[in-house]
Amino acid sequence: MTAVLSIETTRPAEAVADGSASAVAGFVGELVFDVLAGRRALHEVREHLMPQVAGLLFTTRLHAAQSPDYRLRSVHACLVTDCAVEACMIVGTHYRVRALVLRLEQDSGHWVCTLLSLV
Repeated sequence: MTAVLSIETTRPAEAVADGSASAVAGFVGELVFDVLAGRRALHEVREHLMPQVAGLLFTTRLHAAQSPDYRLRSVHACLVTDCAVEACMIVGTHYRVRALVLRLEQDSGHWVCTLLSLV
């Protein structure tokens, strides 16, 4: 299943609780993107990250993403098992586009990013 969500779409906590792949990917993915863009501190989202992903975020920044035009464009997600989601987030401006590839797994009742790749 593929879904496209706009950044303006609000994702309340109950949307993540329902387990839809796009809601989970949008919620956690937006937190990850905010860290990459320097809009959010790493410690604020650490509960949603595996240590390897947190280390990658600590050393990686998208300096161009600090521009207000650089934003989350769409989220494409697939529920691969009952407790794993694979997603691709398209981020960028009208002139430059990047992709963030994520794997999210459920751990003790909450979703954790276990793999992150910036393309």
